[in-house]
Amino acid sequence: MGKMRTMLVGSMEKVFPEKELVAARMQGGEALLGERFNFQWAYFWEGAPEWAQVEVSCALEGVSVRTVELEPAEYVCPKDRDDNYLRTEAGLFPDILKPLEESVRLYGGQWRALWISIDTKEEAPGEYPVTLRLCVQGEVVAEETFYFLLLPGRLPKQELLFTQWMHTDCIAQQYQTEVFSERWWELVEDYVRFAQEHGINMLLTPLFTPPLDTLPGTERLTVQLVDVEAQKDGWRFGFEKLGRWSAMCRRCKIRCLEASHLFTQWGAAHAPKVMARVDGEVRRVFGWETDADGEAYTAFLEAFLPALTDFLRSEGWEGRVYFHVSDEPSSEHLGHYGRLAERIRALTEGFPRMDAISDYAFYEKGMVEVPVCATNHIAPFLEHGIPNLWAYYCCAQAKGVSNRFLAMPGARNRCIGLQLYDARIAGFLHWGHNFWMTQFATRAVDPFRESDAGGAFPAGDAFSVYPGERGPIASVGLELFLEALQDLRALCLAETLAGREQVEALYAQVSYRDFACSATSAAEVLALRERVNRLIQEKLSHIAAG
Repeated sequence: MGKMRTMLVGSMEKVFPEKELVAARMQGGEALLGERFNFQWAYFWEGAPEWAQVEVSCALEGVSVRTVELEPAEYVCPKDRDDNYLRTEAGLFPDILKPLEESVRLYGGQWRALWISIDTKEEAPGEYPVTLRLCVQGEVVAEETFYFLLLPGRLPKQELLFTQWMHTDCIAQQYQTEVFSERWWELVEDYVRFAQEHGINMLLTPLFTPPLDTLPGTERLTVQLVDVEAQKDGWRFGFEKLGRWSAMCRRCKIRCLEASHLFTQWGAAHAPKVMARVDGEVRRVFGWETDADGEAYTAFLEAFLPALTDFLRSEGWEGRVYFHVSDEPSSEHLGHYGRLAERIRALTEGFPRMDAISDYAFYEKGMVEVPVCATNHIAPFLEHGIPNLWAYYCCAQAKGVSNRFLAMPGARNRCIGLQLYDARIAGFLHWGHNFWMTQFATRAVDPFRESDAGGAFPAGDAFSVYPGERGPIASVGLELFLEALQDLRALCLAETLAGREQVEALYAQVSYRDFACSATSAAEVLALRERVNRLIQEKLSHIAAG
């Protein structure tokens, strides 16, 4: 029988199969009530391939084990990048967190890892040993104990709004099910609930098929929630599907809805695809051939938006549905975008408007109520002290700033929690929760084999979940961003107890407090979180002592 080497390491370490593991050993960790704590048990098997059983002993109920599976990546990072990457060549990257089955495969001569999560619920604070064993042919070949400390104090509710675009057409394609079939609704709800459990509390809502990442002149699978009928005296709208979507969102504890964009990407030149029943036949009535500023689509919006907002108010969503004009307009579109934005504002009174923009002029001229700015272009917005400012990153944020590419260190993903707190950011947006397609949506991809949208985006950008047979499978990147959100909530709790000034003093010398920087060390991220935890415990002790 072969020999086994093992090491307990933190969640921010990435365990590559062929690379000797040099991470710091981790014997224990701590968390607040209501927090998910993650760590890894890395192992190196020196024998022939074998199957091993995993045993876990712990007094806590919320302990789960997943295997860290490898994801192939060809387009790893862009040429214009910094040096804070784990590797820049194509290869296999640890990312897929597959729920543990009856046994785990041991591959000889490779480092692999188990991902252990501890979901704290109503347990009493205290130390809880977590003993892990690997058994081969009935014999224990490895055993280690992790000492988990559950601290007094509960994480507060997440106030940050977080949307990561869910592409419901991709769900239909991957599971080969018809849009709006009962199976489709079941799958979508599974994904929405899973997303909410990972901090997503605003959901992209396809009033019409979202005009996102679509090759001009082509169209994506129809996922339009609003029924439209052309009548002699105007337009008739049906909101039955949207009502079902609304009820699903309430069940899944979604706080806000994000209405799909009312004009196309890259300049707002056209209308989105709108399907309608005309003379008994359902066909496309608006799309790439439609001038966004034209009389026909303008008249349609003037009929549609008042009916929609009345329905949303009746469903209790007033003030909690955010409307989009167009994604990332540039300065050359300023006048055109402004006209459209004013039209939408007048038709959606009582509802906020948001868009991803990088040019401050769009906000300065009052065209965008809630600006969503790329982290590498956000400085002017911060300098002006914009209230209710949002941030985002995507494939273009590859140099200096935080992101979640597979080739980046885990600390570079998690460090954004502090940055969101320090800049008082109100919301965060990411475009790819499950974009399982190539760029411009020209074809579907197998996410377990193709991670870069057909070579268009660095691996890790286009999606954060994988389509498992029984529903969504998490990624390392998704879990690390959840940890960032938990860090943000812990900072907010510390501020409530001790005041902003004392909290800021904890990270005054931290190297990554600004969006322009990113962490290079997991140890620095953990050290800050430990200081935050100590401050919380100190203040809670004073309160308890009277």
